[in-house]
Amino acid sequence: TLAAEFIANRMEKLGLTPYGIGGYFQKFTFTPKANPHSSESSNELKPITGKNVIGFFDFNAPYTIVIGAHYDHLGFGGEGSLHAGETAIHNGADDNASGVSALLELARLIKNDASLHENNYLFIAFSGEEKGLWGSKSFVSNPTIPLESINYMLNMDMVGRLDSNKLAVNAVGTSSKWANALEMANTEKLNLVLGESGIGPSDHTSFYLEGIPCLHFFTGQHGD
Repeated sequence: TLAAEFIANRMEKLGLTPYGIGGYFQKFTFTPKANPHSSESSNELKPITGKNVIGFFDFNAPYTIVIGAHYDHLGFGGEGSLHAGETAIHNGADDNASGVSALLELARLIKNDASLHENNYLFIAFSGEEKGLWGSKSFVSNPTIPLESINYMLNMDMVGRLDSNKLAVNAVGTSSKWANALEMANTEKLNLVLGESGIGPSDHTSFYLEGIPCLHFFTGQHGD
Protein backbone atom coordinates (compact mmCIF):
# COMPACT_ATOMS: atom_id res chain seq x y z
CA THR A 1 0.00 0.00 0.00
CA LEU A 2 2.83 2.42 0.82
CA ALA A 3 4.52 1.67 -2.51
CA ALA A 4 1.26 2.15 -4.43
CA GLU A 5 0.61 5.46 -2.69
CA PHE A 6 4.17 6.63 -3.39
CA ILE A 7 3.80 5.85 -7.11
CA ALA A 8 0.38 7.53 -7.28
CA ASN A 9 1.75 10.66 -5.58
CA ARG A 10 4.65 10.78 -8.02
CA MET A 11 2.26 10.36 -10.97
CA GLU A 12 0.19 13.25 -9.67
CA LYS A 13 3.25 15.48 -9.40
CA LEU A 14 4.20 14.57 -12.98
CA GLY A 15 0.77 15.71 -14.16
CA LEU A 16 -0.54 12.28 -15.11
CA THR A 17 -4.32 11.99 -15.12
CA PRO A 18 -5.68 9.24 -12.81
CA TYR A 19 -6.80 6.38 -15.05
CA GLY A 20 -7.62 3.51 -12.74
CA ILE A 21 -11.14 2.91 -11.46
CA GLY A 22 -12.14 6.08 -9.65
CA GLY A 23 -8.59 7.37 -9.24
CA TYR A 24 -5.06 6.11 -9.83
CA PHE A 25 -5.79 2.62 -8.46
CA GLN A 26 -7.31 -0.39 -10.20
CA LYS A 27 -8.06 -3.00 -7.55
CA PHE A 28 -8.25 -6.70 -8.33
CA THR A 29 -8.67 -9.90 -6.33
CA PHE A 30 -7.02 -13.27 -6.87
CA THR A 31 -6.57 -16.52 -4.98
CA PRO A 32 -3.01 -17.93 -4.82
CA LYS A 33 -2.51 -21.46 -6.03
CA ALA A 34 -1.80 -24.05 -3.39
CA ASN A 35 1.74 -25.38 -3.09
CA PRO A 36 1.50 -29.02 -4.26
CA HIS A 37 4.21 -29.96 -1.73
CA SER A 38 2.35 -28.39 1.17
CA SER A 39 -0.25 -30.01 3.41
CA GLU A 40 -2.33 -26.82 3.14
CA SER A 41 -5.44 -27.41 1.05
CA SER A 42 -6.51 -25.01 -1.70
CA ASN A 43 -9.72 -24.35 0.22
CA GLU A 44 -7.71 -22.72 3.01
CA LEU A 45 -6.06 -20.14 0.75
CA LYS A 46 -7.83 -16.81 1.00
CA PRO A 47 -8.29 -14.33 -1.85
CA ILE A 48 -5.78 -11.46 -1.94
CA THR A 49 -6.58 -7.95 -3.13
CA GLY A 50 -3.96 -6.05 -5.09
CA LYS A 51 -4.00 -2.81 -7.03
CA ASN A 52 -2.42 -1.47 -10.18
CA VAL A 53 -1.45 2.21 -10.29
CA ILE A 54 -2.40 3.90 -13.57
CA GLY A 55 -1.78 7.38 -14.98
CA PHE A 56 -2.47 8.84 -18.42
CA PHE A 57 -1.06 11.51 -20.71
CA ASP A 58 -3.79 12.42 -23.20
CA PHE A 59 -2.29 14.22 -26.20
CA ASN A 60 -5.49 13.79 -28.28
CA ALA A 61 -3.80 11.14 -30.41
CA PRO A 62 -5.66 8.18 -31.95
CA TYR A 63 -3.37 5.58 -30.36
CA THR A 64 -1.83 5.00 -26.95
CA ILE A 65 1.49 3.49 -25.89
CA VAL A 66 1.38 1.52 -22.64
CA ILE A 67 4.52 1.70 -20.49
CA GLY A 68 4.54 -0.78 -17.62
CA ALA A 69 6.59 -2.14 -14.74
CA HIS A 70 5.56 -4.27 -11.77
CA TYR A 71 6.07 -2.86 -8.28
CA ASP A 72 5.37 -5.96 -6.18
CA HIS A 73 8.20 -8.22 -4.98
CA LEU A 74 8.41 -11.16 -2.55
CA GLY A 75 6.93 -9.68 0.62
CA PHE A 76 8.56 -11.35 3.62
CA GLY A 77 10.19 -14.04 1.48
CA GLY A 78 9.02 -17.62 1.19
CA GLU A 79 8.15 -18.82 -2.31
CA GLY A 80 10.64 -17.56 -4.88
CA SER A 81 13.07 -16.15 -2.33
CA LEU A 82 16.78 -16.96 -2.37
CA HIS A 83 17.14 -15.87 1.26
CA ALA A 84 17.09 -18.86 3.60
CA GLY A 85 17.48 -16.87 6.83
CA GLU A 86 14.88 -15.43 9.15
CA THR A 87 11.77 -13.71 7.82
CA ALA A 88 12.57 -10.20 6.57
CA ILE A 89 11.06 -7.65 4.20
CA HIS A 90 12.23 -8.13 0.60
CA ASN A 91 12.33 -4.62 -0.85
CA GLY A 92 13.19 -5.63 -4.40
CA ALA A 93 15.50 -2.80 -5.49
CA ASP A 94 16.05 -4.34 -8.93
CA ASP A 95 12.98 -6.57 -9.00
CA ASN A 96 11.39 -4.21 -9.62
CA ALA A 97 11.95 -0.75 -8.17
CA SER A 98 14.40 -0.24 -11.04
CA GLY A 99 11.64 -0.73 -13.61
CA VAL A 100 9.25 1.56 -11.74
CA SER A 101 11.96 4.23 -11.50
CA ALA A 102 12.48 4.00 -15.26
CA LEU A 103 8.73 4.22 -15.82
CA LEU A 104 8.45 7.42 -13.78
CA GLU A 105 11.51 8.96 -15.42
CA LEU A 106 10.09 8.20 -18.86
CA ALA A 107 6.87 9.96 -17.85
CA ARG A 108 8.89 13.05 -16.93
CA LEU A 109 10.84 12.99 -20.19
CA ILE A 110 7.80 12.37 -22.40
CA LYS A 111 5.81 15.16 -20.79
CA ASN A 112 8.52 17.67 -21.71
CA ASP A 113 9.23 16.47 -25.27
CA ALA A 114 6.58 17.59 -27.76
CA SER A 115 8.13 15.42 -30.48
CA LEU A 116 6.84 12.36 -28.59
CA HIS A 117 3.24 13.53 -28.40
CA GLU A 118 2.03 11.74 -31.53
CA ASN A 119 0.72 9.03 -29.19
CA ASN A 120 -1.04 9.12 -25.84
CA TYR A 121 0.73 7.30 -22.99
CA LEU A 122 -0.71 5.07 -20.30
CA PHE A 123 1.71 4.33 -17.45
CA ILE A 124 0.87 1.26 -15.37
CA ALA A 125 2.66 0.03 -12.24
CA PHE A 126 1.41 -3.54 -11.89
CA SER A 127 0.96 -5.53 -8.70
CA GLY A 128 0.67 -9.32 -8.44
CA GLU A 129 3.33 -10.00 -11.09
CA GLU A 130 5.28 -12.37 -8.83
CA LYS A 131 2.15 -14.46 -8.19
CA GLY A 132 1.42 -15.02 -11.87
CA LEU A 133 1.01 -11.72 -13.76
CA TRP A 134 -2.23 -11.05 -11.90
CA GLY A 135 -2.13 -7.27 -12.23
CA SER A 136 -1.56 -7.21 -15.99
CA LYS A 137 -4.07 -10.01 -16.52
CA SER A 138 -6.60 -7.97 -14.58
CA PHE A 139 -5.90 -4.87 -16.65
CA VAL A 140 -6.34 -6.54 -20.05
CA SER A 141 -9.53 -8.18 -18.75
CA ASN A 142 -10.83 -4.84 -17.44
CA PRO A 143 -8.94 -2.18 -19.42
CA THR A 144 -9.38 1.51 -18.64
CA ILE A 145 -8.76 2.34 -22.32
CA PRO A 146 -9.93 0.28 -25.31
CA LEU A 147 -7.39 -2.45 -26.07
CA GLU A 148 -7.75 -1.75 -29.79
CA SER A 149 -6.42 1.78 -29.20
CA ILE A 150 -3.11 0.48 -27.81
CA ASN A 151 -0.25 0.95 -30.29
CA TYR A 152 2.19 -1.24 -28.33
CA MET A 153 3.32 -2.04 -24.79
CA LEU A 154 6.80 -1.55 -23.29
CA ASN A 155 7.64 -3.53 -20.14
CA MET A 156 10.63 -2.88 -17.87
CA ASP A 157 11.41 -5.67 -15.42
CA MET A 158 14.84 -5.68 -13.73
CA VAL A 159 16.72 -2.93 -15.58
CA GLY A 160 19.07 -1.83 -12.80
CA ARG A 161 22.27 -3.74 -13.57
CA LEU A 162 23.68 -2.94 -17.03
CA ASP A 163 26.62 -5.37 -17.04
CA SER A 164 29.14 -5.35 -19.93
CA ASN A 165 26.87 -2.90 -21.78
CA LYS A 166 24.43 -5.77 -22.35
CA LEU A 167 20.67 -5.21 -22.53
CA ALA A 168 18.23 -8.04 -23.22
CA VAL A 169 15.20 -7.04 -25.26
CA ASN A 170 12.56 -9.74 -25.49
CA ALA A 171 9.38 -10.06 -27.59
CA VAL A 172 11.05 -8.61 -30.70
CA GLY A 173 9.04 -11.08 -32.78
CA THR A 174 5.72 -9.48 -31.79
CA SER A 175 6.07 -6.87 -34.55
CA SER A 176 7.91 -6.89 -37.86
CA LYS A 177 9.04 -3.32 -37.15
CA TRP A 178 10.87 -3.92 -33.86
CA ALA A 179 14.24 -5.08 -35.18
CA ASN A 180 14.72 -2.01 -37.37
CA ALA A 181 13.36 0.35 -34.70
CA LEU A 182 15.75 -1.01 -32.10
CA GLU A 183 18.71 -0.66 -34.45
CA MET A 184 17.80 2.98 -35.10
CA ALA A 185 17.22 3.71 -31.41
CA ASN A 186 20.49 2.15 -30.22
CA THR A 187 22.53 5.35 -30.39
CA GLU A 188 24.47 4.38 -27.23
CA LYS A 189 25.76 1.23 -28.97
CA LEU A 190 24.45 -1.13 -26.33
CA ASN A 191 25.05 -4.83 -26.80
CA LEU A 192 21.46 -5.86 -27.48
CA VAL A 193 20.53 -9.49 -26.85
CA LEU A 194 17.28 -9.99 -28.70
CA GLY A 195 14.60 -12.57 -27.91
CA GLU A 196 11.74 -13.26 -30.31
CA SER A 197 8.96 -14.67 -28.14
CA GLY A 198 6.21 -12.53 -26.64
CA ILE A 199 5.66 -15.18 -23.96
CA GLY A 200 7.74 -14.77 -20.80
CA PRO A 201 7.53 -14.48 -17.02
CA SER A 202 6.60 -10.79 -16.96
CA ASP A 203 3.65 -8.50 -17.65
CA HIS A 204 4.17 -7.92 -21.39
CA THR A 205 2.89 -11.48 -21.88
CA SER A 206 -0.64 -10.47 -20.88
CA PHE A 207 -0.69 -7.85 -23.65
CA TYR A 208 0.87 -10.12 -26.27
CA LEU A 209 -1.85 -12.71 -25.62
CA GLU A 210 -4.35 -9.99 -26.59
CA GLY A 211 -2.55 -9.46 -29.91
CA ILE A 212 -0.72 -6.29 -28.83
CA PRO A 213 2.94 -5.83 -29.90
CA CYS A 214 5.30 -5.48 -26.96
CA LEU A 215 8.90 -5.33 -25.80
CA HIS A 216 10.43 -6.47 -22.51
CA PHE A 217 13.65 -4.81 -21.31
CA PHE A 218 15.89 -6.71 -18.87
CA THR A 219 19.50 -6.28 -17.72
CA GLY A 220 19.93 -9.78 -16.34
CA GLN A 221 19.96 -11.91 -13.20
CA HIS A 222 22.35 -11.35 -10.30
CA GLY A 223 23.00 -12.64 -6.79
CA ASP A 224 21.07 -9.83 -5.08
